[in-house]
Amino acid sequence: MQLLKETVKFYGHYIKSYFRFKDYIQNYNAGIRRKGKNGKNAGTIVFLISFPESWNSVKSIYEEAMKNDRLKVYVLAVPQISADNRNSENIEELKNESYSFFTEVGIEAIKANQQDGTWFDLKDLDPDWVIYTRPYNQNNPEIYRSYNVCTYSKVYYIPYAYSMLSDDMLFSVLPEDFIFTTRRVFLANDSRKIECQKKHPRYGKNAAKRFQYLGFPRFDLYTYDDQGQASDKTKLTIAWLPRWTTDKGDSRNKSSHFMQYYTQFIDFARNNQGCRIIIRPHPKMFPHYIANKIMTEAELKTFMDQCQQYGIEIDQKKDYIDTIKDSDILVSDYSSLVAEFYMTGKPIIFCDTVDGLNHEGRVICGSLYYADSFDEIVKRIGMLRNGQDEDYGKRQQIIKQLLPGKTGEIGRNILKEILNS
Repeated sequence: MQLLKETVKFYGHYIKSYFRFKDYIQNYNAGIRRKGKNGKNAGTIVFLISFPESWNSVKSIYEEAMKNDRLKVYVLAVPQISADNRNSENIEELKNESYSFFTEVGIEAIKANQQDGTWFDLKDLDPDWVIYTRPYNQNNPEIYRSYNVCTYSKVYYIPYAYSMLSDDMLFSVLPEDFIFTTRRVFLANDSRKIECQKKHPRYGKNAAKRFQYLGFPRFDLYTYDDQGQASDKTKLTIAWLPRWTTDKGDSRNKSSHFMQYYTQFIDFARNNQGCRIIIRPHPKMFPHYIANKIMTEAELKTFMDQCQQYGIEIDQKKDYIDTIKDSDILVSDYSSLVAEFYMTGKPIIFCDTVDGLNHEGRVICGSLYYADSFDEIVKRIGMLRNGQDEDYGKRQQIIKQLLPGKTGEIGRNILKEILNS
């Protein structure tokens, strides 16, 4: 009986999805007929970036593309669309954080919202491949939504985060109005690929090859260091990554320990001047806390003032790589950045459980040091500082197991698959 219910649910979803997104599927099929396979591996590739924090997901692919003299390579910087600015009539005034980011790091980019109050017409570039790092059409202007772009270019997705949560929220994190318009969806791990192949309807031509796992390209940015144990240097650097959600008891969302531990972290900093402490809050955390009255504006200001007083750094840069590379120890709630820090070989103190995680999540987070209280965090920091990192060898073995190829080659392999698809 249970099998029958699951089968009915499965095919019912297939039917509803088709009729709900029929127009998008037709757009995709029409675009495939216009843009067939380019056998010469030559053409125009566009990286569409609306979320600057996601740039590291495609950085190694972009760098490989720039080496190819057969390719014209463009970066299109797009402002994020939200409920606050969705109906704005002044396009030129929309905040374009991606364009500011690329200007700051010295990467040439096209500003999507032009000074004359119009959107840059992506079709003018005659793109063969357009790469997205966020699968949420509602956060892009209509002109750049994948169901429109797929009519004149092949669309690809590179994940902005390493997926460690189970498939309970699959259709939320990989919505079908986007998925049905893609030629390839590259997943961060094998579990996510299997989940997608099992649950996402395969509508559209060549959809059987839509989901691919060739490695997580952000791992190209890390060189595994055999000296990855926490050192006994005088200025030990500790990074704290508190989560932004507060849904306690919901393993799908995971919750934050920020409110529980932030005053204790301040006390720790005051009493341990030999430590450098970096707190990297999720970009949504403080706005979410203020909006939901979890913190007041006054409490947030007091916290910021105390951090400045005791030398705690609040890292709110768009690029977090420096924080990961500079840190000796990570203290973290559930975060996709745990997987990236893990690849450095350095130790992690984990303030959550493996509940609700997929296979890779359980393997990674199951080999971390657990802490159920701040006293346990402090105790483990002391042990690591004294060289007591008993799980160091275990981490080395798991890192090798999780990589389908060598770091430094993931972006190259994904670009090859894009050009040959």
